[in-house]
Amino acid sequence: MRTFFNLFLLALCACCLSFCGTQSGDKNKIPGSDTTAAALEKLNERLRNDPGNAALYQQRARLELRKKSFDASLADMKRAIAIDSTKAEYYMTLSDVSFAMNKSGTAKQALEKCHRLDPGNADCIMKLAELYFYVRKYQESLNFLDEALLLDKFNAKAYFMKGMNFKETGDTTKAISSMQTAVEQDNTYYNAYIQLGLLFAAKHDKLGEDYFNNALKLQPENPEVLYDLARMYQDEQKYKEAASLYQRMLAINKNFFDAQYNLGVVMVDLKSYAEALNFFSNAIGIQPKNPKPYYARGYAYQLMGNFQNAATDYRYSLTLDPELDAAKQRLAEMHLK
Repeated sequence: MRTFFNLFLLALCACCLSFCGTQSGDKNKIPGSDTTAAALEKLNERLRNDPGNAALYQQRARLELRKKSFDASLADMKRAIAIDSTKAEYYMTLSDVSFAMNKSGTAKQALEKCHRLDPGNADCIMKLAELYFYVRKYQESLNFLDEALLLDKFNAKAYFMKGMNFKETGDTTKAISSMQTAVEQDNTYYNAYIQLGLLFAAKHDKLGEDYFNNALKLQPENPEVLYDLARMYQDEQKYKEAASLYQRMLAINKNFFDAQYNLGVVMVDLKSYAEALNFFSNAIGIQPKNPKPYYARGYAYQLMGNFQNAATDYRYSLTLDPELDAAKQRLAEMHLK
């Protein structure tokens, strides 16, 4: 369905925006929502009257970043830093803009400057840890996370990030330990429960189910945890439990390809071939250029003894993927080409 690393990168990009929020003690903050055109106009008016106010440029840059006006946001941060290059929070905002513009090198330089100006800035340290994780420099990421934990030993996100670093380097034991510490610090840490579920599921350990269920209690309608738990049940050959969860996913979103396809696979395992045909056909309707559901539906037809329809689906799957050897083998079993 997805890898956590890909999701993490998306979350990291979203995180850039979250750090553009209000800084404590910001006397230049515009009251009320700063995401409206009216707020932007107020900032423009204040800057016309006070063009040397660096903090106002930073405030406007945050608003422009939320509006995805990246070039304007970057220009404002350059103005702010040109006026006052001693404020660590300006470099934090510059790093957020740079992340949003896929300028990881500039983001790194800005965060390093922030860290030099304010070594105790926990947000800056955590963003550096995330950046190094993003570029797969795991030891550097871990070093910054240890630094963050010296500032706050109860930092659940730091433990979670340590777990992700250990997972990526293959140290499952330390990954599990760090994730468990994360949920000890914050028993509502959904992503940590998901990761613990995946780590234990990979070991075929029943604790994986417990952690997935903890995540499910926090977000009962989230298709991610429903899918992960369903896959665990499917791998353990608990087909009825898996089918129930896939059905829940489809009640939320009937166009969820993986749920339709995997439910078809489960129905084949349960020897409910007619039902399997329906789910594979639904999957084809969602992704008509994907060879997998054609092959799978062909296999269901073959198991039902309907060799003509089976051959049709196998052949069509080969038009989509000529290297699909499994389809060739099934046709050979039926003495067809």
